Amino acid sequence: MRKIASGAHHTLALTTDGKIYAWGDPESGKLGRMLNTRNKDKQALMIERVASRDAQDVWAGNHHSFYINKAKEVYGWGLNNHGQLGVGHKDNISLPQKVKNLEGVHVIMMAGGEHHTIAVSEDGRVFCWGRNDEGQCGRGDLFGQYKRRKAQEEYERMMKEEEEKQRKLEADKKMEEEKKASG
Repeated sequence: MRKIASGAHHTLALTTDGKIYAWGDPESGKLGRMLNTRNKDKQALMIERVASRDAQDVWAGNHHSFYINKAKEVYGWGLNNHGQLGVGHKDNISLPQKVKNLEGVHVIMMAGGEHHTIAVSEDGRVFCWGRNDEGQCGRGDLFGQYKRRKAQEEYERMMKEEEEKQRKLEADKKMEEEKKASG
């Protein structure tokens, strides 16, 4: 065994031959496999291999996981509702996916919080991504700015839904008028 990493409800083990094993709560894909809800408790006890290649190091956030391979590529999987995996979208993933923003960066250390991730490169650069509503990424974006952005996103979503409703009503009205005219 080379290393053990633990999240809030899951554990990763890195073997000396570069394999990763995971166990614990399988929700959100953090174990590197899909959740079978009928057997959740049984799955939590299963120690299974993660789909990884030549792993050199592993790290765990509360509900997400990472590894780096011999080629110095970083892969992440698990909960991603705030972009904490750094893979370019906010969908949870159960199979390791390359962290594209770290391509060409030799990462030597990582840490994951509940919904954010921090990486340190060999040359001392610090990278942070994911949720930042309490300033946890150190970018100066505090809760008020986060709330304003979320309110704006909610407003835009609601306006889009209203526009779609109006289009549907107009289309229904037009269809009704055409029926009356033809019949």
